Amino acid sequence: MKPSKTVSWLAGLVAVLALIAASAGLFWPAAGAPYTFTARHGDVVDIYGQGLYAGDSVMKSGATRGTDVVVLVLATPLLVVALARYRRGSTRGALLLAGALTFFLYVYATNAMSVVYNGLFLLYVAIFSLSFYAWCLMMTAIQPIVARFPASLPYRGMATFLLLCGLLTGFVWLEPIVGASLRGTQPDLLDHYTTLVTEALDLALIVPGCFLAGVMLWRRDPRGVGVAVPLLVLLLLVGPAVAAMTWFQVADGIVFTIPQIVGPIGGFLVLGVIDIWVLAIVLRAAPGAVASDK
Repeated sequence: MKPSKTVSWLAGLVAVLALIAASAGLFWPAAGAPYTFTARHGDVVDIYGQGLYAGDSVMKSGATRGTDVVVLVLATPLLVVALARYRRGSTRGALLLAGALTFFLYVYATNAMSVVYNGLFLLYVAIFSLSFYAWCLMMTAIQPIVARFPASLPYRGMATFLLLCGLLTGFVWLEPIVGASLRGTQPDLLDHYTTLVTEALDLALIVPGCFLAGVMLWRRDPRGVGVAVPLLVLLLLVGPAVAAMTWFQVADGIVFTIPQIVGPIGGFLVLGVIDIWVLAIVLRAAPGAVASDK
């Protein structure tokens, strides 16, 4: 497989624009003050009122700033390193690049459709678009690599982990949504928004993706590796993002019980350790280097 100059340009632009967007989210002048707002369904919502995310709820603004930290500190460096290795013809670099692009696609699709409109809307849309097309090209490009994975790969162990991730993610989002539907009320985290974008993306794409990869790997179908790797990289970065989100939310005055803090962070820590182990197994087993881009 010859590395694509188109992918290199697209991924490079994603890295540069994401650095700008995340930096603005964290360091935008924080004029203003928090205030309350009565949503159309009657709930009183605490609005952050400051900086780039002034129109978002305190809960949402903390989550978005936590993600900005991970974009700056972990995701963008991973994207740059993976891109550099991919350009040198590394199959591991190609796999990691597909995974890193999955994270940026997920984050900026979420920002473009769920963050209250702000001055960076078009930048979110641009990163969403660039990462989507780069991701499409990379998912096509890694298929010859995936087809050459050895039969010795622990397919069923990987399948078990991904199926578990799908079940846990599905439960976390479905339980409050189904409970609210049965009570005839709005979900607690809806705040003043009109719909649940993160939950929609997770339930429509991430959960089925985990199940699809799990079933394919259980059947020892190497194509399941191509579905699994992007999800493994995404899940790896989501764990630190949850920890950073929680830190901002607590700093902004949201009160959580100890189990509410320790449970999700501890759960993602355990999943993250297993995720690193599974991803390392896949990368070690990756077929030889691809041809360099001359």
